[in-house]
Amino acid sequence: MSQTESETIERLPGSDDDPSAVPTWYGGVIFVILFIFTVYLLVFLADREEELVFDDSIRRDSRTLNEVRKLQDTQLDSYTWADRENNRVAVPLEQGRQEVLRRFGETGER
Repeated sequence: MSQTESETIERLPGSDDDPSAVPTWYGGVIFVILFIFTVYLLVFLADREEELVFDDSIRRDSRTLNEVRKLQDTQLDSYTWADRENNRVAVPLEQGRQEVLRRFGETGER
């Protein structure tokens, strides 16, 4: 083969379009790393959002629970009307227990 023929073969149109394996491999690795990082961030952010929603629901339930506990404590520790028309009063739990023991004694007999 002569020198002019080899120069002609090297200068053929489209012969420079063949990508090198190394830059293609590096590009693929960078793409995979970015893809994994993006997926990790999306999963992390989605889990964080679920935690925030769960925390809000717990706080809401806690407020309701605190209101119920306050109502129960008020009923257990203070005087309230049980039946106003028949003049019945609810007394605090400890005081009611003491009154029952005073009236009926330890054995429960009158």
